Amino acid sequence: MPSVKPRKKPIKLGRVAGALLLPLLLVGGVLSVPYTMVWRRVKSRRERRFANSMKADGRIIDWEHFIPEITAGHGTLIVERFSFKGPIRMWWTREDVYEACPYPLVDWLTMARETSFDAVRDWCHNKYTSNTGSALLVDGSKEQWRTIRGSSPLSFRDGIRYLEVPPPRRSS
Repeated sequence: MPSVKPRKKPIKLGRVAGALLLPLLLVGGVLSVPYTMVWRRVKSRRERRFANSMKADGRIIDWEHFIPEITAGHGTLIVERFSFKGPIRMWWTREDVYEACPYPLVDWLTMARETSFDAVRDWCHNKYTSNTGSALLVDGSKEQWRTIRGSSPLSFRDGIRYLEVPPPRRSS
């Protein structure tokens, strides 16, 4: 008959341990504020550098040229969203991505979660949003983007054809 190991008693944190953890939580909270500020500044600087590199490559469309095209129903707005917190890059292509895409298209969250849609992510990146892609980065301020926003977050008014995609997964 196999021997039975005695169960270990669970460790209970008492009031003393809780009181010792409270200062650690406060210090963590205080440190999170400057960390977040630095993180946002770094992220913003990276996006500015990226936009400048696209401008140098001739891959920018300014708002004044973008609006007449998208309002007339020409092309597709590609919303490349890296996460819920950003960054978010807005691209425009003259093509109808829904017709051109050889894969089934689904919502952003499904593409982000399920690896079965990695082919769509890679195709969209290679064809449109990579350094060698054909889409143009839209140069618009937050106030300008609000003028074409729809009723729900990250949606656009009727008549604007758009597709939300996550970037390709990093190879490990």
